[in-house]
Amino acid sequence: TPARNAPLTSTRAGLDTVVRACNICSMTGRVQQTGEATILHADLDSFYASVEQRDDPRLRGLPVAVGGGVVLAASYEAKRFGVRTPMPEHQARRVCPGLRVVPPRFAAYTEASRAVFDVFHDTSPIVEALSIDEAFIDVSGLRRIAGAPVEVAQRLRAAVADRVGLPITVGVARTKFLAKVASGVAKPDGLLLVEPDRELDFLHPLPVGRLWGVGEVTERKLADLGLHTVGQVAALGEEQVVAIVGRGVGRQLFALAHNRDPRRVEAAKRRGSIGSQSALGRGPKTWERLEAVLLAIVDRVTRRMRVAGRAGRTV
Repeated sequence: TPARNAPLTSTRAGLDTVVRACNICSMTGRVQQTGEATILHADLDSFYASVEQRDDPRLRGLPVAVGGGVVLAASYEAKRFGVRTPMPEHQARRVCPGLRVVPPRFAAYTEASRAVFDVFHDTSPIVEALSIDEAFIDVSGLRRIAGAPVEVAQRLRAAVADRVGLPITVGVARTKFLAKVASGVAKPDGLLLVEPDRELDFLHPLPVGRLWGVGEVTERKLADLGLHTVGQVAALGEEQVVAIVGRGVGRQLFALAHNRDPRRVEAAKRRGSIGSQSALGRGPKTWERLEAVLLAIVDRVTRRMRVAGRAGRTV
């Protein structure tokens, strides 16, 4: 296993250098199953804030927050100062004195999202929307007409930049889980390919928080037991993980730590519900903090409903 801080190179500011992660077999000595990396996870960077910077050149390169009382989105320039969602605005201004706060323009975000999804659908007929600003895209079967998956990803990024004027990060992998992890590692404005025979060497040195289902509370619980990386979780037995975090979450974490994710990209999937959640932890919370979290949750749910063209029946 390479050093935890071994450098990874991804594309930045339009560069087309592709990362090929290192090689490894599973922790138990079994070889990872073969198959081409054909799943793309495309995720717009700081979507709301990027739209504002695109539409107002005076905001480009500056720390920008979208919101009113609560930060709904922050540019990467603001994130470097510690501005996060759903931080109260006064706290965001305190950690970032030069912060530019602009009111949200949901119509503009919806229009930009539709334009980006037009690019997705021009890329492949199999697109699974996750939210207004991200999707899984299956490009298997396109090699003969469109080239290798990473070439498709390069063209997708260029098309989004040219046609919509927004930065987007793409992860390419064999599973949905790993493609999403790859895009998270490659942000902002990056492209990262995880080759099938090198999956676990890429995954195992990452912080355990990269696993789906690991929020702040679970991450602290694992850290208290000396489990800081995905590889350390993978090295445990499944029953050990279950004993720590419970059967449902434990079995999922153990499977993901070995990159076992059989889910396929599902086009035009009709969801029965749309939701959002945020782990608060066990400590006391102020009403101000609770209101900020609730507003951010409501914002995420309603923008997902808007982009899906859905109306709610029950809450």
